[in-house]
Amino acid sequence: MYEKKRPHYLPAFLVIVIMAMLIMMYVMIFYMMNKLDPNIIIQGVYVENIDIGGLTATEAAARIDGFAQSRINRTLRVDVSGKTVETNLSQLDYHLQENDVIDQAMKLGKEGNVFTNYAEIKRIEDEHVNYTLGFEYSEVKLTKFVKKKCGRMAKKPKDATVRLYNGRIAYTHSKTGLKVDVDATVEVLKNKIDETPEGDIEAQAITMVREPKVSEETARRCKDKIGTFSTNYTASNVTRSKNLANAARLINVKAVMPGETFSVHDNIVPLTEDNGYYNAPSYNNGEVVDSIGGGVCQVSTTLYNAVLRAELEIVERAPHSMVVSYVKPSMDAAIAGDYKDFKFRNNTDVPILITGGAGDGTIWFDIYGEETRSPDRKVEFVSEILQEIQPGEDKVTYDPTQPPTYEKVTQSAHIGYEAVLWKIVTENGQTEKKQINSSSYKAVPRYVTRGSGKPVETPKPTDQPVVDDDPESAGGGGGTEEEE
Repeated sequence: MYEKKRPHYLPAFLVIVIMAMLIMMYVMIFYMMNKLDPNIIIQGVYVENIDIGGLTATEAAARIDGFAQSRINRTLRVDVSGKTVETNLSQLDYHLQENDVIDQAMKLGKEGNVFTNYAEIKRIEDEHVNYTLGFEYSEVKLTKFVKKKCGRMAKKPKDATVRLYNGRIAYTHSKTGLKVDVDATVEVLKNKIDETPEGDIEAQAITMVREPKVSEETARRCKDKIGTFSTNYTASNVTRSKNLANAARLINVKAVMPGETFSVHDNIVPLTEDNGYYNAPSYNNGEVVDSIGGGVCQVSTTLYNAVLRAELEIVERAPHSMVVSYVKPSMDAAIAGDYKDFKFRNNTDVPILITGGAGDGTIWFDIYGEETRSPDRKVEFVSEILQEIQPGEDKVTYDPTQPPTYEKVTQSAHIGYEAVLWKIVTENGQTEKKQINSSSYKAVPRYVTRGSGKPVETPKPTDQPVVDDDPESAGGGGGTEEEE
């Protein structure tokens, strides 16, 4: 009988199956012997060349944080024209960007089957995986650092100015300066920070030449007297005279640069004895009272009129509460605390120099600048009273310690006014009239103190003369004998 033959490839197939089973058993045994802890990162994993293999997520995070802090706690030094300005990167809000590096590292060698995981583990052990980290910072804070700290180090230009020297106008030299180009410097620093992963960072600020606002050539154009005015005062009032002279001294030889605003208040304060002032009469809410610095309003008034004649820009001016005697209504300029001041702006292209002083009953101010007005230009200022307001009845205060016949005027009456000041300009045969200001002055009645006590009894005449036995009291007011 015919015997069926076995296939000749069966032994080979059985060998292959056995070999495969042996390999699988070897891999399984190897995998079981080397089974990974799901909470441990496999070997060969790095972050910015820092080995985190074999670490837990917490341990890896701590190591990465230490690296990040070393990057954050670096110094940025900027050279600004030979001067060094520095800051810590942490002050620029330099910090590690959010990332999932640890999560990714934890997944390596754990997401496939036995064979793929094993292959990935062996590959990473040989080739390594190195993650990179991203850092960022506040461009707003970087710009602020450049603008403020670096900008402060740049050499400022020096304007030429004017002064008096031996009674003549003299001029100082101007100097160029440097200015930090903020936008360009920020770009330089951004590139330096990005390109310097380790160590402190050094960079050079970008600067440009900064010209002075006023050159010496411009300053020398201040050579003409363009305004002057004077007022008179009673020199016998010693303390008030001293106040005028002191305030005029504090304003004398003051330069006002083009575009600047000059304040009388800011230049003469504080009104204290330490600053050279004395008690003298002044207005206060419609009353005449003694105060430290009394009389300085005449200083501001005199300067106001000099500035008007120089035809500079008036920024602030206020009238007194009552009219003054040394100028006509609407020609005054009061100073009171921080709510009444006289200010003017130098609206010309050259510096203005103020000179002035007080003595022998006269206070004066001269304004020097560049005379650009036509020689035939005539300027006049005219005060016009629109309304007079009568003081009204006396304000009487009664003093019970004085007899009814006693009367004393403690403050004179003041007529009130509504007034305006006109500027009249005649030039090239043409006349123009312009209102400069308007002013209101209080009407203040006379203040009188009268006695309200008992009348003084007059002794009745007698037939016998009164005999004074005490010669020391003769002429001391007289006396009468006491009744027995």
